[in-house]
This record gives sequence, structure tokens and C-alpha cells, in this order.
Amino acid sequence: MAERNQLALPNEGGGAGEPPLVRARVESVPGPRWTLSSRVKDVLLDGVPPPDNVSLSECLERVGRDERVANGNIKMDVVIQRPELFIPDADLREMVLSLPECQTYALVYRVVPLLRRKGITDLKQWGGADENTDAKRAVKDGLANDWLWNTTRGLLDSAFNVAKDAEEREKERIERERVQNIGNVAGKVIPGAFESVVNARWSHVLSGEAGMPLGMRVVGGLPENVWSYDEVNHSPLPLEVDRQSPRSGNLEIMVLSSEGAWPYTQFKNETAYIDNNAEVGSDGVLSAQRSEGVYIRREVVRVWYIVEKAMGAWYIKRKLVKPKACVVISTPGIGKSFACGPFLLHQLLH
Repeated sequence: MAERNQLALPNEGGGAGEPPLVRARVESVPGPRWTLSSRVKDVLLDGVPPPDNVSLSECLERVGRDERVANGNIKMDVVIQRPELFIPDADLREMVLSLPECQTYALVYRVVPLLRRKGITDLKQWGGADENTDAKRAVKDGLANDWLWNTTRGLLDSAFNVAKDAEEREKERIERERVQNIGNVAGKVIPGAFESVVNARWSHVLSGEAGMPLGMRVVGGLPENVWSYDEVNHSPLPLEVDRQSPRSGNLEIMVLSSEGAWPYTQFKNETAYIDNNAEVGSDGVLSAQRSEGVYIRREVVRVWYIVEKAMGAWYIKRKLVKPKACVVISTPGIGKSFACGPFLLHQLLH
């Protein structure tokens, strides 16, 4: 048997004058780059096309048995399914199946169909060593060939690990670029926007003014007595929502006006964009595009007091390692939640 094996060795390199079967892949080409979407067939073939599907007689000629045999014209994709049926002699069968091309036939025409029947067509479906174990066990049992199964598992496991590592590296690269770009992105400067917000004008409405329409009067500037935290920190019970909240003084509402408008309604010097909040909002008091005024009610002032306290603990007193997150819950329509953002922005800038 050793002598017969040696007869096949000179042909393994594949010369130019030899039949297509023995033209081995001698070109030096870069290895394929596997991804999780790479097909298992491509992995098992190492990224190159399968060898030509030759006849049994050509394979016998490769191993030094050029005599005529029954069914010699049968193609190897058929022979490889039941080799013992077409090559009864065990020694001869081993020699033929040891040919590199025949080993490739086994991977292509036996392994790949079994994998496909179990829903495994790419590396992602193959998974890691501990994944999809039931399907892999079924493929192993179907092959009933330890060499063929070990070869299949080794090739696919290795390619999966390479693809998985490459995917993780790509995710890390994208994340690094994202973080880097955050620091490199230049903010869009809107002429006059900062000054307009910082220098926004105050006015307020007082009630109980005799001789004025509805008993109310508009006064420029901040009121002498802005609502205290105790006054605004009032959460009525469901049955108390229609009752008058505890109050002192005659301050009804405050108005903060920015000549250049506000971020929410688009600054006057800002290029118009499609997704303009003011244009898709409801018909409340602040639905006009580029509204200059925001109306500060007690609820909005309460939000500022809460944020101010948290900011002081974090930024000034250093009692917190990071700012406290707050969520404003409100119903849109009349401008309460709308006014909260511009008011907080103005206060924080100061």
C-alpha cells in the first residue's frame, strides 16, 4: 500500500500538462477575509472555486490504477456520497479518498448539503463552539466520518472566531471615531443667538390693579418678589386640582423675551430647517414661528429651583460626582413645557 501511495505523490503539485483534476492551487494569493455573513461553502473551500468535477476513472489514474473499471464514467460528486459502492477495494478506496481533490469533493458535496439542511449557510448561523450544538451534532452523525467532521468543525470554528474578532475590532474602531468626532465637530454659530438669550428682557403681570382691564397690569423688569420655593413646591391631590394654590402677593405670570427668539422656535438668524418644532406644534400661545416671548408660570419656576439645587450640589459644593438627571412631565398645548427649556437655558447661562 505504501508503494501505491508513493505513486500518487509526484502528481500532487499539478503540472501544466496534467488533467484538470490535478491542477492544484499553486498561485500565491492573499487569504480570504471572513465575515459573519461569509458562506460556509466558501470557508470550506478556502475562498476559491471547487476543483473540476471529474470522473472516477480519472481519479483511479491519479493513483496508478488506469485499468478500466465498471462505472468509471461516474462523476466524483456522485461517488463521494457512497464511495464503498463504487470502489469496493478498501485500500484503493482509501488512496482515492486521500487525494486533495477528493477531500474537497467531500466537503462540497457531503458537508455543505448537510449543513444547509440544518439551516446553516453562513458563519453567523454556524456560531461559536458552544452554539447551535443540536444542528452540529446532527451534521456529525450524518457524516459518520470523524476526519471529515473534525476538518469541517476546525475550518468553520476558526473562520467564525476570525470573523467575530474582526467584527468586534470594527465596532471598537467605529466607537473610537465617534468619540473622536464628537470632540472635533465644530458647533454651528448662529450670529446673535447667545447674546439674545443672555440679554433676554423680563416683564411680568400683576393682578389686583384697580382701574386696569381685568384688574391686571404689565410691568417691565423682574417682579420685586418672585415666587419662593415653598410657594411653587405644591402638588395638589386629584380632588384639589381645581382649588386655588397657596400664594402670596399679586404676581400672576412672568415673561422672558429674546429678540432673536429661542432654540425651540428657531432663531431669527438661523437657516430654516424642515423639522421646525414651532410649525408642527399645537395652536397654543407660543405656536407662532420665532416667538420672542416665553411665559414663566409657577410650575416652570419650580423646575428651575430643583435644577438649581442639583447643580449647586454637583458644580459648586462638589457633593455629587455627576449632575442629577431630571425629567419634566407635562401636557403640551399652552406653553408650560415649552417655556421650561428657554427659561432653564437663560438661568444656566447666568
